[in-house]
Amino acid sequence: MGLPAQSASAATPATAAVTDTTQAGAIRVFIDCQSMNCDFDFFRDQMRWVNFVRDRLFSDVLLLVTSLRTGAGGMEYTIAALGNDKYRGRADTAVVFAAPNDAQDVVRRNLARTFALLLAPYAAKTPLASRIDLSYRAPTTSPTNPQAVKDPWDFWVYRLSANAFGSGEKRQQFYDGNVNVSANRVTAAWKINLGANLGYDESRFTLSDGSEFTNLLRSYGGNALIARSIGDHFAVGATVNGTYSDFSNYRMNLRVMPALEWNLFDYKEFTRRQLTAYYAVGVGSYQYKETTIYDRLSETRPLHSLNIAWNARQPWGSVNWSVFGSQYLHNTRFNSYGTSGFLDLRIAKGLSFNVGGNYSRVNDQLYLVRGQLSDNQVIARQQALATNYRFFLNFGMSYTFGSIYNTVVNPRFGGTRGNQMMFTF
Repeated sequence: MGLPAQSASAATPATAAVTDTTQAGAIRVFIDCQSMNCDFDFFRDQMRWVNFVRDRLFSDVLLLVTSLRTGAGGMEYTIAALGNDKYRGRADTAVVFAAPNDAQDVVRRNLARTFALLLAPYAAKTPLASRIDLSYRAPTTSPTNPQAVKDPWDFWVYRLSANAFGSGEKRQQFYDGNVNVSANRVTAAWKINLGANLGYDESRFTLSDGSEFTNLLRSYGGNALIARSIGDHFAVGATVNGTYSDFSNYRMNLRVMPALEWNLFDYKEFTRRQLTAYYAVGVGSYQYKETTIYDRLSETRPLHSLNIAWNARQPWGSVNWSVFGSQYLHNTRFNSYGTSGFLDLRIAKGLSFNVGGNYSRVNDQLYLVRGQLSDNQVIARQQALATNYRFFLNFGMSYTFGSIYNTVVNPRFGGTRGNQMMFTF
């Protein structure tokens, strides 16, 4: 199916369209989408038969777009069309799949086409209905039964990536690089993630006395996850992680953790809401680069962890909140626990507020190096420091007022111009 065709008047400049008496009767739509493929200028240009507004409380229909990465490395977009005001109580849902190699233009056109299909029943009740057409592209080949598709890769997806960075000036230089390798297989019943990574971070400083201080942080490791779906609310699996880290004093940190997860809601509702409890118990085996404050170069300890998380995205905003804790079983005083969350709240028309952060109590730093660090090592964060807490906090708010319409598209002076030279006359 294609986009509703635009009439001759819809192709006139958007400024005129907004003031047109017929256009004034168009449905008012607010798009709530955080994906980079939601090109709002493109949607406004392609769907002139819609009045896009700047706040959901002014809308007749809210298009709520959520996304999740698929097993093949692409994206699954779930679009909910939620009626507002006189359409309150109506809700329709559609799903758009994007392949990992789809161009951004292909994805945004598929999103716009699906928006149009969801909005068509509302547009049919407006004065613009007589000027909107719906087209259909007949298939050129016989339909394919998805169950009959033979995948030569058996749903495995592989990814390789490497990045390197460098910058500097007379008295300081920075070099950074990383390599990542992954292999993933995702089906409705199984989820398998395998990965390996290598990181290198070097900083050099020339001090006031002419001496040079070098901060070198290396890390590498691998991880594996295997999980099996059990019905609509449970999953069981295990994780294995092994790492080397200069910062954390690990020559080898190996953890094997069988786990169980329970979701209060059906997993099919994951794009809109989840309330999960994740419990893991296993063993950690550690080999240290330097002797720790507990006078050890290696040790093996049993441990367990619990994480309870609530995620919701609704017309009023979104919330992500969790409480977590872990504990060594050989001595329960070695533990850590805390909470983290983010709230984005639409308080009133034009007014929104967001707050986020985390706080944790830390009592399980078995890996700390014995002895004192120099001031340079502390400032450069060359090694982990002893602490009994960690926190992070951010908050903000915004208020927008004026015209409720957000339909005009004007690309002039929108390009990246780099460094500019200004002349004053």
